Amino acid sequence: MEPRLLELCRKLIAIPSVTTEGTGEIAEFCAREVLAPTGIAARLIPSRCEGQSHVNLLAFVEGRERNLAPLVLNTHLDTVPPGDSALWVECGGDPFTAAVKGELIYGLGAADTKLDFVAKATALIETGRPRRDVYLVGTFGEEHGLVGAKEIAESGALPRGALAFVGEPSRLQAIIAHKGLIAFELAIRFEPVRSEGQLRMRRVTFIGRAAHSSTPALGENAIVKALGVAVSHPGLRIAAIEGGDAVNKVPARCELLVAAESAEALGADAVAAGVLVRPAYMPHGVLVSLYRFVEALKDFADRAGPPEPDFAAPTLSCNPGLVSTTGDTATLGFELRPPPGLSLDEVRHGVVALVDSLRQASPGLAFELSEKRANHGFRSAAASETVEMAMAAMARAGIALKTGVKSGCTEAGVYASAGLAPVVFGPGPSTGVIHAPNEYNFLAEVEAAVRFYRAILES
Repeated sequence: MEPRLLELCRKLIAIPSVTTEGTGEIAEFCAREVLAPTGIAARLIPSRCEGQSHVNLLAFVEGRERNLAPLVLNTHLDTVPPGDSALWVECGGDPFTAAVKGELIYGLGAADTKLDFVAKATALIETGRPRRDVYLVGTFGEEHGLVGAKEIAESGALPRGALAFVGEPSRLQAIIAHKGLIAFELAIRFEPVRSEGQLRMRRVTFIGRAAHSSTPALGENAIVKALGVAVSHPGLRIAAIEGGDAVNKVPARCELLVAAESAEALGADAVAAGVLVRPAYMPHGVLVSLYRFVEALKDFADRAGPPEPDFAAPTLSCNPGLVSTTGDTATLGFELRPPPGLSLDEVRHGVVALVDSLRQASPGLAFELSEKRANHGFRSAAASETVEMAMAAMARAGIALKTGVKSGCTEAGVYASAGLAPVVFGPGPSTGVIHAPNEYNFLAEVEAAVRFYRAILES
């Protein structure tokens, strides 16, 4: 890889832009250090609802033939949290320090999706004046609800009818369809069981394996593991349960706060550590209700999705990603990802029915379901101008002519709903790599993406 391109990859990985903390620093760097020296002016647009640190970057470059449909080159600049830094062994324990090993580059955001922005910006700079008007977009908040894309689409800053190339790792395939997403929170309120004296408690940790929530079968859900073990030991006194760090990640860790004298009964796959003191614990029925719900949720997902041959069964996937306890309330955060042919309303009705069934089976507990966010899926017409342009650019860039679908949800659904014509494309693998330690990309694919975007800009 050409040294200047590699250095830019390293610099973007080095700038933290975890989705909860915002994209202000990385957007400022891209505007000031990457685009401005080449004469490309970029606006930094703070979020209307999430504060000044959450910023969309928007740059406009006028094309030679302004009567043609404009281009939108969109990439999100935020990342998921890194999780346990010690697991990032390929980066020496620091997920923000890029490591190049052979043909791979490791680091948080390497695939999802900082290096796609590097490819887009590099192609735009090298092209000079493109054939069409171009809107280069770097969004915030993709990892917690596509918030930045929704704000910029609602603002009217992007023209209807634009041909949108939405950056996500796709192994350089043109993605013409992807799933939607709907995230919920289930709160269970209960009366704590008071002990006669102070209870000595131990934290008992269950370890799973992280994965992107769109491919839950590639991970091992530590929340489900912990609940299964807790339910099979009804005599335990459990004061709290805490697990997961993002609803769109398969949780790799879950902790139970268990009365010390019985902590060892939880099995060899649980590790007890530390001693705390608590005056009360949860009724066993709370844990039973949580476990029954996650099992019912999986059963619903397994049978609810319609047949869509290009998506793997079950077409509706689910992920219980967060669980926590505060005082008299246990809260479960979960999401479902329906294929384009399954409406969000059908999923809503199914989840409400599951909670109603749980409520009837547990009269001593109070249940409250709230919807946190919902994103539409999309499916592009095979003969759309964007798909045809993508295929022609792939041929010019020396990339195999492949289309595919994505089980994850992307900003393409937002832009399709706003009247744009999107295709998803980007370097790097999306399964088993993103939202997990030691995320990586292929140097050769980043270079190929530069060639692809240059071909797009000349189309």
